[in-house]
Amino acid sequence: MTPEKIRASAFVAHGDIRIAGAATGPLAGLTFAVKDLFDVAGTRSGWGNPDRLRDAPVSLTTASALLPALDAGATLIGKTHTDEIASGLFGENPHYGAPINPRAPDRVPGGSSSGSAAAVAGGLCDFAFGTDTGGSVRVPSSFCGLYGIRTTHGRVSVAGVMPMAPSIDTVGWFARDAALLRRIGEVFFGPPPAIAPRLLIAEDAFEIPVPTLGTALRDAARGLGAAQSVTLYEEGAAHWLDTFRPLQLGELWTTHGTWAREPGRRLSPAVADRLELAATVTPDAIASAWRERERLTARLHALLGRDGVLVIPTAHDLPPLRDAPVSAQMAFRDRTLALTCVASLCRLPQVSIPAGTLDGIPIGLSLIGGSYQDAALLAAAEALGARLA
Repeated sequence: MTPEKIRASAFVAHGDIRIAGAATGPLAGLTFAVKDLFDVAGTRSGWGNPDRLRDAPVSLTTASALLPALDAGATLIGKTHTDEIASGLFGENPHYGAPINPRAPDRVPGGSSSGSAAAVAGGLCDFAFGTDTGGSVRVPSSFCGLYGIRTTHGRVSVAGVMPMAPSIDTVGWFARDAALLRRIGEVFFGPPPAIAPRLLIAEDAFEIPVPTLGTALRDAARGLGAAQSVTLYEEGAAHWLDTFRPLQLGELWTTHGTWAREPGRRLSPAVADRLELAATVTPDAIASAWRERERLTARLHALLGRDGVLVIPTAHDLPPLRDAPVSAQMAFRDRTLALTCVASLCRLPQVSIPAGTLDGIPIGLSLIGGSYQDAALLAAAEALGARLA
């Protein structure tokens, strides 16, 4: 697959811009890209939808999350494709197509930060920013063989970023190696504390993937070193999903429902169906889910503390083939969300690290840290990723 084809599929046509970073700094000489949900001065934010692109004003300012990278010397080289209004897990956008997964060209790159992952995996930039609500950095990291972080909710500013589900949305980034992922983190969080990670393997989480993948990832997890086995889904994985769905869907409807129902709005069938489902979520369901999230969060905080690192699979299967039936994608979504919703619900940081390949396709293992322990988690990911490599 040529770099030109990967570039054409990863970068949006309306985001052709270059903003030079500071002359010196810890990221000087590096280049980065950003998902087309972030405002960048002089460009329009299309959000993966042609109507939004047509109507969006040219941004006068740049999203706050990008400023530390620019100030640290990195140069922004363009904006990347996203699933429509970030509502997808696969990277397929009927309006613009799917970015190419450089590590598995016949398979999807993962979404919704699909273009950012493809750009980094294809060597078109050194790192890239995305957003993560239900797995939109973590899943593409696994599918494309990258390191990727979902930061603690509220730790990195979302000013100038399209909201999807504001109580869950986070900023994250991708890199091809753990050392760079950690260096970017130091720009935001400072140097990591000297904390030795206490590894916790969520044994029941490895029962969620298909058997061959679950076995491969469990073997990889046990190769990380001494660890304590714990049970994550005491209430069952379905209970976590039932808590996550009303919160995500209810907030999706609040942020985009009015816009989506304007006459003549062009939406892909999958996104239109998802918004119609979101419209049915009741206030009682949201309130109940909110209370249950707090209970689950308290349990995870007690388990992790400041030094705990929970090890789980990133996704439940290999990336689907491009243009797989919608029915297959829906089944995939639910089983992978059972894994990704843990950090999302509890608003915790999570890093996906490459764990080798299965049938030549990249697979990812995830590390979940305690709240606001992003810097320590990135240091742990660097050390543990080296063991897997």
